[in-house]
Amino acid sequence: MAESISKLQRWLDLISFLVSHRFPVTVDQVMEGVQAYAGRWMDGDETARQSVRRQFERDKDELRAFGIPIETRPLGAAWAGEIEEGYHLSRRNFFLPYVRVVTEEGGEAVPGFEPRAGASGGQRSPGAPMVRLTPEEAQRAADGLRTLADTPGFPLAHEARSALRKLTFDLEPPAPPETPVRFLPPPGVAQIRARLDTLSRALLTRKRVEFPYHSIYRDAREDRLAHPYGLFLRRSHWYLVGHDLERNALRLFRVSRMGEVALNTHRPGTPDYEIPADFQLGAFTGRDAWDLHGDESPPLDARVEFRFPLSLWAQRNEMGELLEDRSDGSQLRAFTVRDEGPFLRWVLSLGNEAAIVTPEPLAQALKDLAEAVARGHGELQQVTTGEVADA
Repeated sequence: MAESISKLQRWLDLISFLVSHRFPVTVDQVMEGVQAYAGRWMDGDETARQSVRRQFERDKDELRAFGIPIETRPLGAAWAGEIEEGYHLSRRNFFLPYVRVVTEEGGEAVPGFEPRAGASGGQRSPGAPMVRLTPEEAQRAADGLRTLADTPGFPLAHEARSALRKLTFDLEPPAPPETPVRFLPPPGVAQIRARLDTLSRALLTRKRVEFPYHSIYRDAREDRLAHPYGLFLRRSHWYLVGHDLERNALRLFRVSRMGEVALNTHRPGTPDYEIPADFQLGAFTGRDAWDLHGDESPPLDARVEFRFPLSLWAQRNEMGELLEDRSDGSQLRAFTVRDEGPFLRWVLSLGNEAAIVTPEPLAQALKDLAEAVARGHGELQQVTTGEVADA
């Protein structure tokens, strides 16, 4: 009977068995409890038992590669000093959070997010987490996902469409906008998507990656070996946080500066590393663009003067560190700058209301950038008004 069971059914049976247990289960329990394994494990000879055990290991590794978080946990010391291992699939980690749209008073969905007729009616899997959203929060989430899903240049547009379907499964879809928004995909989208796919697989399987990387500080292209710890998106750029093996330190890599990423294929079912328990990806996601830099370049201590009333905005948003609060309402603030480009563009966007005081080379770089922008706009103005003679 086991031979008639497809691989998909075998996977589903294994997932169902693991999810149904609150505590880790042993290999023997898996072999006896999953129908596709039980017959050959219980009634077969030693060769059959070894074959079905290898099949379980393959199934487990393939499910992990799909993102099913099957954990391996020690169960304690067994005889002869060996450590027995068990397998666990947490409901909280496996099931998607149940989304409930509520009013401020805790009531059910309000107009604009009415459940469809015959929808799930609020049923959820026991142990699955619940996320409560106000109608405004749900609308913003749906609008954001819809924008990403309709953006051809977004590397994770397919995933955004999937998330949008899950979010709006029980909700009436809003009317489409009268005027669709058009996007121009940035260059290199396909390459970035391929790198993200490889890096995501590396994160799921805890495998080492190797890639050429363009170092801005040294203006050189170097081969890097790293253990990926996390990926995040910041101001339209993807970043990898990982342990640089050659430098033996935590480093930040911009994905757009990578070349082709190679995944370590040696011993594919065995992790190369574990992410430290004290690692927090959030420590990187909240940093400003000029504070995101993966090279070993020493940071700059920049001093910026904010004129009144922009100084009030800088104070309210806690921009930099306040050094001096002057009588005319202006302020001097300090910034740690690891990437000059984003910092210069940000200060330039503030117009004449902010100026770099020190260091002098950074202040001069701001003036050069302002002149270059002015020249570019001047040339554009000449072209649009026909003031440039035909060549």
